[in-house]
Amino acid sequence: MSVTFSIGERVDTDDADSFINLANRNAADLLAWLGLSTDDLLGQMPARQLASRCRRRLWPEQRNFDPPLPDEIAGRCHTFGRPAGYLRDRTADLLCLAERAGDGVISWG
Repeated sequence: MSVTFSIGERVDTDDADSFINLANRNAADLLAWLGLSTDDLLGQMPARQLASRCRRRLWPEQRNFDPPLPDEIAGRCHTFGRPAGYLRDRTADLLCLAERAGDGVISWG
């Protein structure tokens, strides 16, 4: 499963610069990292407001650098981890998306 962040309410698959797609776990962690609800992984926010949240998370402060997330194996279930800085990198991607949207909205779901 995945969550797509897009400019506006519809994903334009012909324009790769108009959306970002993340695995559910990474999307939930990114939303939490930005101080947003992760209840149903569905939402919308004015792009300028989201850009402001992203910029604050990109300030060079220790709390804004995310550690690596190790792989987890429980029986036959394997959950892949992610490298240090992953959330920070996706925040930068989301900031670019929000800046492209201008006065529009960023939707996710």
